[in-house]
Amino acid sequence: MRALLALSVAVLAGCGIAPSNSQRLTEAALEMNTAARFGRMDVALERVGSRAREDFMRRHADWGPRLRVVDVEFGGFEMTQRDEAEVYLEVLWLRHDEATVRTTRIAQRWRDERGHWELVGEERRDGDTGLLGEPPPKEKPAGEAASASDPGRRPGLSLHTRVIRDE
Repeated sequence: MRALLALSVAVLAGCGIAPSNSQRLTEAALEMNTAARFGRMDVALERVGSRAREDFMRRHADWGPRLRVVDVEFGGFEMTQRDEAEVYLEVLWLRHDEATVRTTRIAQRWRDERGHWELVGEERRDGDTGLLGEPPPKEKPAGEAASASDPGRRPGLSLHTRVIRDE
């Protein structure tokens, strides 16, 4: 009897339950974004849909040569339809010619294509510009404060940054 019970447990343990749709999405997003963070664009592109590849390559062309991604934090995801989702990221990064660490929030659109999740688009939702190929904001003259309409301004923060230059 014990041998039959042990054999049943072993068989059931070997029969893994197929991962859920959300588990497959999480795995795909983690794999793609981790690869992109460390400059493995060849691996990242395996998770980018064919129609989005050219745009992805253009928007991430500066990753490595002109900017360094310090960290990528996942802020969760939302299933918008059965086979579509939005993944939310917060990316800490800096330009190679600066010492300022920047933060940008990104929303990525993913689609399940026959059991294979693919990135189909992404956009900056908040934070600093320049991570996804946008032109950097124009520098303000010394002493001029950032306005509420400044696209690089991070709403909700009350900290002020002052740059002191030795001229």
